[in-house]
Amino acid sequence: MRNLEHPPLQLQATAGRPLDIVLDGAPGAGLLWQAPPAPAGCTLKAAGRAPGGAGEGAGMQQHFAFEAGRAGHWTLRFELRRDWESSAQAVQPVQVTAT
Repeated sequence: MRNLEHPPLQLQATAGRPLDIVLDGAPGAGLLWQAPPAPAGCTLKAAGRAPGGAGEGAGMQQHFAFEAGRAGHWTLRFELRRDWESSAQAVQPVQVTAT
């Protein structure tokens, strides 16, 4: 199955401070964003979930905390997939520039 590659999100960060990355998930379908490994000198971890809209059947927002240990530029590739599947339904590149 081919996956859908979304246009990159471009975010600005400050080195040494956490950056909140928010992606819309579809937990009702079992699809959640999976974070890539953190680049060297950085941390990236799941930071919780929040409702994505009003009403029954609404989506959900997933939050990830990225922290750059130094100034630089990174591209993080998040995969939208079910835990039991090896292939992604979609890929969301996130380009982070830290100063």
